[in-house]
Amino acid sequence: MPSVGTLVQQRLVDQRDALDAAEAAVRGGDRSTGVHDLRVAMRRLRSLLATYRPVFDTAVTEPMRDELKSASRRLGEARDAEVATDHTDRLLEAADVGLEDEAVAGLRARLRLDAAAAGDVVEETLGSTRYAAMTIRLDELVSSPPLTDTSELDARKVARRRLRREQRRFAKRVEAARMPVDVSDPDAPHDVTEHGARLHEVRKAAKRVRYAAETARPVTGKKTRQIGKRAKAVQSALGAYHDVVMTRATLRHLALDEAVGEAAAFLLGHLDADEQREMAAIEQRAWDSIDAALA
Repeated sequence: MPSVGTLVQQRLVDQRDALDAAEAAVRGGDRSTGVHDLRVAMRRLRSLLATYRPVFDTAVTEPMRDELKSASRRLGEARDAEVATDHTDRLLEAADVGLEDEAVAGLRARLRLDAAAAGDVVEETLGSTRYAAMTIRLDELVSSPPLTDTSELDARKVARRRLRREQRRFAKRVEAARMPVDVSDPDAPHDVTEHGARLHEVRKAAKRVRYAAETARPVTGKKTRQIGKRAKAVQSALGAYHDVVMTRATLRHLALDEAVGEAAAFLLGHLDADEQREMAAIEQRAWDSIDAALA
Protein backbone atom coordinates (compact mmCIF):
# COMPACT_ATOMS: atom_id res chain seq x y z
CA MET A 1 0.00 0.00 0.00
CA PRO A 2 1.47 3.40 -0.96
CA SER A 3 2.05 6.18 1.52
CA VAL A 4 -0.40 9.05 1.80
CA GLY A 5 2.40 11.32 0.58
CA THR A 6 2.47 9.43 -2.71
CA LEU A 7 -1.32 9.65 -2.96
CA VAL A 8 -1.50 13.42 -2.51
CA GLN A 9 1.50 14.05 -4.75
CA GLN A 10 -0.26 12.31 -7.63
CA ARG A 11 -3.42 14.27 -6.97
CA LEU A 12 -1.44 17.52 -7.04
CA VAL A 13 0.09 16.61 -10.40
CA ASP A 14 -3.27 15.60 -11.88
CA GLN A 15 -4.98 18.82 -10.85
CA ARG A 16 -2.07 21.02 -11.93
CA ASP A 17 -2.35 19.37 -15.37
CA ALA A 18 -6.12 19.96 -15.34
CA LEU A 19 -5.58 23.62 -14.47
CA ASP A 20 -3.09 24.00 -17.33
CA ALA A 21 -5.51 22.46 -19.82
CA ALA A 22 -8.41 24.64 -18.66
CA GLU A 23 -6.32 27.80 -18.74
CA ALA A 24 -5.21 27.00 -22.27
CA ALA A 25 -8.86 26.53 -23.28
CA VAL A 26 -9.82 29.92 -21.85
CA ARG A 27 -6.94 31.69 -23.54
CA GLY A 28 -7.84 29.90 -26.75
CA GLY A 29 -11.37 31.34 -26.71
CA ASP A 30 -13.39 28.55 -25.05
CA ARG A 31 -14.37 30.75 -22.13
CA SER A 32 -17.61 29.16 -20.97
CA THR A 33 -16.31 25.62 -20.50
CA GLY A 34 -12.73 26.67 -19.81
CA VAL A 35 -13.54 28.99 -16.91
CA HIS A 36 -15.69 26.30 -15.31
CA ASP A 37 -12.94 23.69 -15.64
CA LEU A 38 -10.34 26.16 -14.39
CA ARG A 39 -12.32 26.87 -11.25
CA VAL A 40 -12.94 23.16 -10.66
CA ALA A 41 -9.20 22.46 -10.78
CA MET A 42 -8.58 25.33 -8.35
CA ARG A 43 -11.25 24.03 -5.98
CA ARG A 44 -9.83 20.51 -6.08
CA LEU A 45 -6.37 21.83 -5.27
CA ARG A 46 -7.69 23.96 -2.42
CA SER A 47 -9.75 21.09 -1.06
CA LEU A 48 -6.79 18.71 -1.21
CA LEU A 49 -4.58 21.12 0.74
CA ALA A 50 -7.36 21.62 3.31
CA THR A 51 -8.48 18.00 3.72
CA TYR A 52 -4.90 16.75 4.02
CA ARG A 53 -3.55 19.57 6.19
CA PRO A 54 -1.64 17.18 8.50
CA VAL A 55 0.28 15.87 5.48
CA PHE A 56 1.53 19.32 4.40
CA ASP A 57 3.54 22.16 5.89
CA THR A 58 0.68 24.64 6.24
CA ALA A 59 3.09 27.59 6.33
CA VAL A 60 3.51 26.89 2.61
CA THR A 61 0.10 25.54 1.64
CA GLU A 62 -2.21 28.01 3.40
CA PRO A 63 -0.89 31.04 1.46
CA MET A 64 -1.35 29.00 -1.73
CA ARG A 65 -4.92 28.19 -0.73
CA ASP A 66 -5.54 31.91 -0.23
CA GLU A 67 -4.20 32.74 -3.69
CA LEU A 68 -6.25 30.00 -5.33
CA LYS A 69 -9.32 31.23 -3.47
CA SER A 70 -8.78 34.82 -4.61
CA ALA A 71 -8.36 33.86 -8.26
CA SER A 72 -11.29 31.45 -8.13
CA ARG A 73 -13.52 34.11 -6.57
CA ARG A 74 -12.78 36.61 -9.33
CA LEU A 75 -13.43 34.01 -12.00
CA GLY A 76 -16.53 32.83 -10.13
CA GLU A 77 -18.03 36.30 -10.02
CA ALA A 78 -17.51 36.57 -13.76
CA ARG A 79 -19.00 33.14 -14.40
CA ASP A 80 -21.99 33.82 -12.13
CA ALA A 81 -22.66 37.00 -14.06
CA GLU A 82 -22.44 35.19 -17.40
CA VAL A 83 -24.72 32.34 -16.27
CA ALA A 84 -27.28 34.75 -14.81
CA THR A 85 -27.30 37.00 -17.87
CA ASP A 86 -27.58 34.03 -20.23
CA HIS A 87 -30.46 32.57 -18.21
CA THR A 88 -32.22 35.93 -18.00
CA ASP A 89 -31.72 36.44 -21.73
CA ARG A 90 -33.42 33.09 -22.43
CA LEU A 91 -36.29 33.99 -20.10
CA LEU A 92 -36.82 37.27 -21.91
CA GLU A 93 -36.67 35.57 -25.30
CA ALA A 94 -39.33 33.08 -24.25
CA ALA A 95 -41.53 35.64 -22.46
CA ASP A 96 -45.04 36.14 -23.84
CA VAL A 97 -46.77 38.86 -21.83
CA GLY A 98 -47.56 41.43 -24.48
CA LEU A 99 -44.50 43.66 -24.04
CA GLU A 100 -43.25 45.50 -27.10
CA ASP A 101 -40.44 43.70 -28.91
CA GLU A 102 -38.33 46.86 -28.78
CA ALA A 103 -38.42 46.93 -24.97
CA VAL A 104 -37.41 43.27 -24.72
CA ALA A 105 -34.63 43.83 -27.23
CA GLY A 106 -33.36 46.72 -25.12
CA LEU A 107 -33.23 44.56 -21.98
CA ARG A 108 -31.45 41.79 -23.81
CA ALA A 109 -28.92 44.25 -25.23
CA ARG A 110 -28.11 45.42 -21.70
CA LEU A 111 -27.58 41.82 -20.63
CA ARG A 112 -25.10 41.27 -23.44
CA LEU A 113 -23.14 44.28 -22.24
CA ASP A 114 -23.08 42.79 -18.73
CA ALA A 115 -21.84 39.48 -20.11
CA ALA A 116 -19.08 41.26 -22.04
CA ALA A 117 -18.00 43.04 -18.86
CA ALA A 118 -17.84 39.69 -17.06
CA GLY A 119 -15.59 38.39 -19.83
CA ASP A 120 -13.25 41.33 -19.29
CA VAL A 121 -12.85 40.28 -15.65
CA VAL A 122 -11.67 36.83 -16.77
CA GLU A 123 -9.05 38.31 -19.08
CA GLU A 124 -7.87 40.76 -16.43
CA THR A 125 -7.54 37.99 -13.84
CA LEU A 126 -5.53 35.63 -16.03
CA GLY A 127 -3.41 38.49 -17.35
CA SER A 128 -2.50 39.85 -13.91
CA THR A 129 0.96 39.64 -12.36
CA ARG A 130 -0.65 38.15 -9.24
CA TYR A 131 -2.04 35.23 -11.22
CA ALA A 132 1.30 34.67 -12.95
CA ALA A 133 3.11 34.65 -9.60
CA MET A 134 0.55 32.20 -8.21
CA THR A 135 1.10 29.73 -11.04
CA ILE A 136 4.88 29.88 -10.53
CA ARG A 137 4.52 29.14 -6.82
CA LEU A 138 2.02 26.39 -7.60
CA ASP A 139 4.51 24.73 -9.95
CA GLU A 140 7.10 24.81 -7.18
CA LEU A 141 4.64 23.29 -4.70
CA VAL A 142 3.64 20.50 -7.08
CA SER A 143 7.20 19.64 -8.10
CA SER A 144 8.42 19.67 -4.49
CA PRO A 145 5.47 19.26 -2.09
CA PRO A 146 6.12 20.48 1.48
CA LEU A 147 5.30 17.15 3.14
CA THR A 148 5.39 16.41 6.86
CA ASP A 149 6.25 13.15 8.63
CA THR A 150 2.55 12.22 8.43
CA SER A 151 3.05 11.73 4.69
CA GLU A 152 4.80 8.43 5.42
CA LEU A 153 1.66 6.86 6.89
CA ASP A 154 -0.52 4.30 5.11
CA ALA A 155 -2.56 5.98 2.35
CA ARG A 156 -5.72 3.93 2.86
CA LYS A 157 -5.98 4.57 6.58
CA VAL A 158 -5.30 8.29 6.32
CA ALA A 159 -7.58 8.75 3.30
CA ARG A 160 -10.47 7.05 5.07
CA ARG A 161 -9.97 9.17 8.19
CA ARG A 162 -9.82 12.40 6.20
CA LEU A 163 -12.93 11.46 4.22
CA ARG A 164 -14.87 10.71 7.41
CA ARG A 165 -13.80 14.10 8.74
CA GLU A 166 -15.21 15.83 5.65
CA GLN A 167 -18.44 13.87 6.01
CA ARG A 168 -18.81 15.10 9.59
CA ARG A 169 -18.17 18.64 8.43
CA PHE A 170 -20.87 18.26 5.79
CA ALA A 171 -23.35 16.94 8.37
CA LYS A 172 -22.71 19.95 10.60
CA ARG A 173 -23.35 22.36 7.74
CA VAL A 174 -26.60 20.54 6.97
CA GLU A 175 -27.65 20.74 10.60
CA ALA A 176 -26.98 24.48 10.58
CA ALA A 177 -28.99 24.92 7.37
CA ARG A 178 -31.98 23.17 8.94
CA MET A 179 -31.98 25.46 11.97
CA PRO A 180 -34.63 28.20 11.95
CA VAL A 181 -33.37 31.75 12.32
CA ASP A 182 -34.40 33.52 15.51
CA VAL A 183 -36.31 36.47 14.04
CA SER A 184 -36.86 37.88 17.53
CA ASP A 185 -33.21 38.88 17.50
CA PRO A 186 -33.08 42.24 15.67
CA ASP A 187 -29.42 41.66 14.79
CA ALA A 188 -29.98 38.22 13.29
CA PRO A 189 -30.17 37.96 9.51
CA HIS A 190 -33.46 36.27 8.69
CA ASP A 191 -34.18 36.89 5.04
CA VAL A 192 -33.75 34.66 2.01
CA THR A 193 -30.13 35.82 1.71
CA GLU A 194 -29.23 34.15 5.00
CA HIS A 195 -31.06 30.97 4.00
CA GLY A 196 -29.21 30.93 0.70
CA ALA A 197 -25.90 31.53 2.47
CA ARG A 198 -26.47 28.48 4.67
CA LEU A 199 -27.27 26.33 1.67
CA HIS A 200 -24.16 27.65 -0.03
CA GLU A 201 -22.11 26.40 2.93
CA VAL A 202 -23.73 22.99 2.51
CA ARG A 203 -22.78 23.05 -1.15
CA LYS A 204 -19.16 23.89 -0.36
CA ALA A 205 -19.00 21.11 2.23
CA ALA A 206 -20.45 18.65 -0.29
CA LYS A 207 -17.69 19.59 -2.72
CA ARG A 208 -15.10 18.86 -0.06
CA VAL A 209 -16.64 15.42 0.50
CA ARG A 210 -16.73 14.74 -3.22
CA TYR A 211 -13.11 15.75 -3.77
CA ALA A 212 -11.93 13.85 -0.70
CA ALA A 213 -13.67 10.76 -2.09
CA GLU A 214 -11.98 11.28 -5.46
CA THR A 215 -8.57 11.47 -3.80
CA ALA A 216 -9.22 8.38 -1.67
CA ARG A 217 -10.66 6.27 -4.49
CA PRO A 218 -7.36 4.79 -5.78
CA VAL A 219 -6.73 3.19 -2.36
CA THR A 220 -10.27 2.45 -1.16
CA GLY A 221 -13.29 0.50 -2.33
CA LYS A 222 -16.67 0.96 -4.00
CA LYS A 223 -18.22 2.60 -0.95
CA THR A 224 -15.99 5.63 -1.46
CA ARG A 225 -17.18 5.95 -5.04
CA GLN A 226 -20.80 5.95 -3.85
CA ILE A 227 -20.04 8.63 -1.26
CA GLY A 228 -18.55 10.78 -3.99
CA LYS A 229 -21.54 10.28 -6.30
CA ARG A 230 -23.99 11.30 -3.61
CA ALA A 231 -21.95 14.37 -2.71
CA LYS A 232 -21.84 15.32 -6.39
CA ALA A 233 -25.64 15.08 -6.57
CA VAL A 234 -25.93 17.53 -3.66
CA GLN A 235 -23.42 19.85 -5.29
CA SER A 236 -25.28 19.79 -8.61
CA ALA A 237 -28.70 20.42 -7.06
CA LEU A 238 -27.47 23.32 -4.95
CA GLY A 239 -25.54 24.64 -7.94
CA ALA A 240 -28.83 24.89 -9.84
CA TYR A 241 -30.33 26.65 -6.82
CA HIS A 242 -27.46 29.13 -6.80
CA ASP A 243 -27.93 29.85 -10.51
CA VAL A 244 -31.57 30.75 -9.92
CA VAL A 245 -30.60 32.97 -7.00
CA MET A 246 -28.18 34.85 -9.26
CA THR A 247 -30.77 35.08 -12.03
CA ARG A 248 -33.34 36.56 -9.66
CA ALA A 249 -30.76 39.10 -8.51
CA THR A 250 -30.22 40.09 -12.14
CA LEU A 251 -33.95 40.43 -12.75
CA ARG A 252 -34.38 42.63 -9.67
CA HIS A 253 -31.37 44.74 -10.63
CA LEU A 254 -32.88 45.42 -14.04
CA ALA A 255 -36.35 46.11 -12.60
CA LEU A 256 -35.00 48.75 -10.21
CA ASP A 257 -33.41 50.70 -13.04
CA GLU A 258 -35.72 53.64 -13.79
CA ALA A 259 -34.63 53.61 -17.43
CA VAL A 260 -36.34 50.28 -18.19
CA GLY A 261 -39.87 51.64 -17.96
CA GLU A 262 -43.00 50.47 -16.16
CA ALA A 263 -43.97 47.78 -18.67
CA ALA A 264 -40.52 46.22 -18.65
CA ALA A 265 -40.40 46.32 -14.85
CA PHE A 266 -43.73 44.45 -14.78
CA LEU A 267 -42.31 41.77 -17.08
CA LEU A 268 -39.22 41.40 -14.94
CA GLY A 269 -41.37 41.05 -11.83
CA HIS A 270 -43.43 38.38 -13.57
CA LEU A 271 -40.27 36.45 -14.49
CA ASP A 272 -38.92 36.82 -10.96
CA ALA A 273 -42.09 35.25 -9.54
CA ASP A 274 -41.69 32.33 -11.94
CA GLU A 275 -38.08 31.89 -10.87
CA GLN A 276 -39.06 32.01 -7.20
CA ARG A 277 -41.37 29.06 -7.74
CA GLU A 278 -38.62 27.25 -9.66
CA MET A 279 -36.19 27.92 -6.83
CA ALA A 280 -38.53 26.31 -4.30
CA ALA A 281 -38.82 23.19 -6.46
CA ILE A 282 -35.06 22.98 -6.90
CA GLU A 283 -34.51 23.36 -3.16
CA GLN A 284 -36.82 20.43 -2.46
CA ARG A 285 -34.83 18.28 -4.89
CA ALA A 286 -31.65 19.45 -3.21
CA TRP A 287 -32.89 18.37 0.22
CA ASP A 288 -33.73 14.95 -1.22
CA SER A 289 -30.12 14.69 -2.40
CA ILE A 290 -28.83 15.88 0.98
CA ASP A 291 -30.87 13.27 2.81
CA ALA A 292 -29.53 10.57 0.48
CA ALA A 293 -25.96 11.73 1.11
CA LEU A 294 -26.47 11.54 4.86
CA ALA A 295 -28.05 8.08 4.76
